[in-house]
Amino acid sequence: MAVSLEITFLGTSSPIHTGHRFGPCQVVSGGGVNLLIDIGWGATLRLYQAGIPPQRIDAVFFTHLHSDHTTDMADFLVMRWVGGATAPLPVYGPAGTARMVAGFREALAADTKFRLDHHGEKLSPVATECDVKEVSAGEEPAVIATVGEIAVKAFHVDHRPVMPAFGYRLERNGRSVVISGDTVACAGLLNGSQGADLLVCDSMNKRMMADVEGRLRGIGNELQASLLADAHTYHASVEDGAAIARDAGVKHLVLSHVMPAIVPEQEAEFTAGLDAIYDGKISVAHDLERFPLE
Repeated sequence: MAVSLEITFLGTSSPIHTGHRFGPCQVVSGGGVNLLIDIGWGATLRLYQAGIPPQRIDAVFFTHLHSDHTTDMADFLVMRWVGGATAPLPVYGPAGTARMVAGFREALAADTKFRLDHHGEKLSPVATECDVKEVSAGEEPAVIATVGEIAVKAFHVDHRPVMPAFGYRLERNGRSVVISGDTVACAGLLNGSQGADLLVCDSMNKRMMADVEGRLRGIGNELQASLLADAHTYHASVEDGAAIARDAGVKHLVLSHVMPAIVPEQEAEFTAGLDAIYDGKISVAHDLERFPLE
């Protein structure tokens, strides 16, 4: 049976660097189109590991402008270009995206000149050029782009003080993937997730996070413990994700942006009790894992 949509997880972590989970990033594919949602640290390496080189990405969508969702943009732009891209990269995101992209391109200006001086006409003069569209969104999902046969809808989520911040709903052939971005439970996420085949939800196990914070305080790292404690105020708990999935009639809940960055042996603890809230399928995302929707 043909696959309508497929999501490939490139990075499933939070801002805290680990060796087994890279920065938030995923590819949604369908009908020969590949859309990149966020570009967290290590995303470009993961693209090659997933067999989807950067020049095969048709457009990029940013949920918000936190560094863990954006900082591999520079590497991605260079590798897309030297991989053979000959047209500007379509980029969509909230207000501020154009300034951010321009900053990455300016940081690469010397490199771009050196490569053109060295390789000449072997490389396209398009270089790292991007076609940026800053979009807006409300609490009801609305189409902001159609790329190939994939319709992309945006909706507002609550990641205050980060404003605006979006989630995205991607649809093709009657199937749907929703990516929450970073958020607490909110009306936008509930509306955007209605009847989705698969919801990728921001996820924090608050008890496990508190244990990590306690260990940091125990070794005298009060600053990092305090910063992690602040994160509780603007990330969805695993229970919140399960409740949204239940109330929206989601078929499959996938927990990503995993906090803390657990190993597989801890997944049962991470999801403990969620089956009492939501009776659908629950997965904890892993880097390079794929979920096809037939």
